[in-house]
Amino acid sequence: MKNRIVSCLLLLLLPAIWQSCQKDQFETDGPSARIVFAGQITDENDQPLAGATVSAGNASAITDGNGVFRLDAVNLPARNAILNVRLAGYFDFSRAYVVENNAIQPVSIQLLKKRMIHSFLAAQNTVAQAGAAQIRFPANSVSRSDGSAYSGVVQVYARYLDPTDPDLNRHMPGDLRGSSSSGEDQTLATFGMLGVELATPGGDPLQIANGQTVEIAMPIPSEKSAAAPTEIPLWHYDLEKARWVEEGSAQRIGDQYVGKVKHFSFWNCDAPFPLIYMRGKVFLENHEQPVGGAVVRLTMLSNGWIGFGETDTEGRFGGAIPINEVMKLEVILPADCGTQVLYTQTIGPFSTDVNLPDIVIRNLNAKTLVVSGRLINCAQKPVTKGFAIINIAGNRYHSYSDAGGNFSAVIIQCDNAAIDITGYDMTAEKKSQTLNFPNPAATIKTGDLAVCESLTEYIEIIYDGVKTTFIDSLNTAIVEGSWFFLGARQQDKSVEISIENDNQTGTFPVQYFGFTSSAGTLTNLNMSATITEFGLSGQPVVGTISGTGQSANGQNHTITGSFRVLRQ
Repeated sequence: MKNRIVSCLLLLLLPAIWQSCQKDQFETDGPSARIVFAGQITDENDQPLAGATVSAGNASAITDGNGVFRLDAVNLPARNAILNVRLAGYFDFSRAYVVENNAIQPVSIQLLKKRMIHSFLAAQNTVAQAGAAQIRFPANSVSRSDGSAYSGVVQVYARYLDPTDPDLNRHMPGDLRGSSSSGEDQTLATFGMLGVELATPGGDPLQIANGQTVEIAMPIPSEKSAAAPTEIPLWHYDLEKARWVEEGSAQRIGDQYVGKVKHFSFWNCDAPFPLIYMRGKVFLENHEQPVGGAVVRLTMLSNGWIGFGETDTEGRFGGAIPINEVMKLEVILPADCGTQVLYTQTIGPFSTDVNLPDIVIRNLNAKTLVVSGRLINCAQKPVTKGFAIINIAGNRYHSYSDAGGNFSAVIIQCDNAAIDITGYDMTAEKKSQTLNFPNPAATIKTGDLAVCESLTEYIEIIYDGVKTTFIDSLNTAIVEGSWFFLGARQQDKSVEISIENDNQTGTFPVQYFGFTSSAGTLTNLNMSATITEFGLSGQPVVGTISGTGQSANGQNHTITGSFRVLRQ
């Protein structure tokens, strides 16, 4: 299943050569913008991730069961609006966006799973293989995070990011803006990235010992070999500043870049480029039909570097391009339509900022579907923090409501599949009835869509203040004898709760609690469940839980939550 964001996209032209940045644009004391971030957090298979913490400035939110979030409006530097995403078991993510005032900035982010690729005794020298990259540890090169000596088992969590991956812009940290060793702002073209974290078997962080270095080696993709220099700067990622920082260099040895590092984060082999801005718009047939959700692909003809972007609902795209380069610009339909190219044009070279003439695509062998409506709650008030899911043959598109509850989406279709539309209220945790359109017209207007139905099934867990909601058919409630088992699974997340309640309502101790989104199974439980409704098979079991427990590393945790699950 694919999950896409369809809304008012602004500047999303990434990666490699197409970045929203120029010299003198990274200051935090420049113009500010009032911005709303909204979007979806998924894994690398585009499966939604619930329970991720998303923050920008003083605004924060937790993704719901669809992986969707929406932050409150916040004032941030217009050219340095930093968004952070964190979820246990995944590498932390941050990126600085170039935003416009009073806008909604939709984002689609894939978090990278932390994978343990190697373990070794700290006294050994060893080589860890991270995909096509290598990490070469000398003996006694690892210490504890406070700098003290460590002689135990070292666990290596690492991810190599291929610069030719078309999804690189969705999961790489940052937007390839960097600060050189001389303090100058740069825009970078990547030859590959490597993220590394070290930990003890108990989960305590480790680091490269003072005075030691570890060698990293990253492959040079064959399509980039001709343009690869013999020496290239190394850059590490500063998560807080959302910037790549130059530190050292790597040498070309055969088909690899090899360099030494003194600490771990994400490391990047990059060449800097001076850039200018380009903007444009894409329409179908006439200027009344903007193309939303189309992919814009830009290829530098001199070296083959490729960048991607998406048009917003007004057909707009924009960002930065290399100065004085000839490029091929293509407009492509989403993968649902076989990635057919709608339009091709050679552009450039440009020496100054440029606004392209409007691109009007004619005689398209597909149709544009326009969906719009308004989300209202049971009091007939607009749902200001909501979204509509537009389901087309299993492909789910998200469109976010504005301050008036209005939502709209422009989607390109290559068939005549049926469409389902459901509205959600992220604050009240309610949904609307699902509207079905078996033979959809080119324009669908839902009118007012009442979002006031309680979710049929849900399990909500608030773990140390972080909320995860499992919704609808993701949940199970099973009775075996006098025991009641409550659980939910959502991609790589799950919760399991066991209660001995003799099939009745009341308050009972929780005998088992496991939550894979955080610290796993808890022990030393001091937790209870209050069951207010205990239905027969096919009827709901309703209740709450609260209490504390201890994870394997000895840390205490506080848990509250509620549930409504149909008994099986």
